[in-house]
Amino acid sequence: MQLRSSAILQLDGNGNVLGCNAGGQSIFGYSCEEIRGRHFSCLFSGADVGRGAEQVALGKALEHGCEQLGLAMVRKDESRFRAALVLERVADVDGQPRVMMLVRDMTDFFHAQKRVREAQEIALRAQRLDAVGKLTLGLSHDFNNLLSVIGNSLDMLAARRSSDESTRSILDIAQRAVGRGTQLTRQMLAFGRGQVLVPELSDVALLMNTSLDLYQRVCGHTIHLNMRLDDGLPKIMVDVGQLEAALLNLLGNSRDAMHGVGKVMLEARRETMLLPGGNGEEGDFVCITVGDSGPGIQVEIQESVFEPFFTTKSVGDGSGLGLSQVYGFASQSGGTATIGTSPLGGAAVSLYFPVAG
Repeated sequence: MQLRSSAILQLDGNGNVLGCNAGGQSIFGYSCEEIRGRHFSCLFSGADVGRGAEQVALGKALEHGCEQLGLAMVRKDESRFRAALVLERVADVDGQPRVMMLVRDMTDFFHAQKRVREAQEIALRAQRLDAVGKLTLGLSHDFNNLLSVIGNSLDMLAARRSSDESTRSILDIAQRAVGRGTQLTRQMLAFGRGQVLVPELSDVALLMNTSLDLYQRVCGHTIHLNMRLDDGLPKIMVDVGQLEAALLNLLGNSRDAMHGVGKVMLEARRETMLLPGGNGEEGDFVCITVGDSGPGIQVEIQESVFEPFFTTKSVGDGSGLGLSQVYGFASQSGGTATIGTSPLGGAAVSLYFPVAG
């Protein structure tokens, strides 16, 4: 990582600037004439000055000969940057101590390190969910086979046209339970990336505009739905049916979270983000976000909401597979899903799909 030139400032024992090199103007924006005579605290943030960070550093340099630290510093135009500082006591002049302060602009390095950490966190989360997905995939296949046997057996019994109404009622209940179980296995297969997708080149804006009435019906007439689509959205390769199902799922979650009254924001935009592979590279995606004005999701559980059977709903109100199905669909489509806080104050779930071609 290539750094900017270094600023070197000479300070007296009280922290007043006696002079600086050309790098001082390059980094801080002050000419040597402007900065000379000023107290070096003008280069620090108000928060650091408030806690006396600059005076502590100067005191340690005077006492021990050298002090190093990293913090945010302030340029003449009041913009901030990440800096690495070294303060070193040098030979006294006329019995008065002198301190040389070396400042390096570490902003690019800081942001690069932050991006690496973010990429590592994304990779670890994806690995954890992938491991759960493989386990879920195997179990769902086995479960689906068992349900097929049970369902076929029930169909054979129902075909005998029993005149016993209680027997017919029991068979109906059992068949509905098998249907529900089959639906759950499909959701588990979606999370485990075991479903068969039929992607096609799609215009997101056209799809969403066409389905706006359907989205409003899912939300209900007591919820205000606002849809915003960026101009010139690129096309994506996506299974249109699964995308529609995912959006309806998210809209239904927002409706339930707000108990049928509130605001929902549905938007699509182009966004550059770290690739899900976790190697620190970026890619272009179409991001579709559903946000609401509901109670939101607590930060401490946001990492768990995409795991199968995790739910914040009351017992009996949900299977906990809706968001895991959405995540599995987005991942299988080459993207990912994230959750955060909506500008409306509630939860916001974002689906990312790679730009086609």
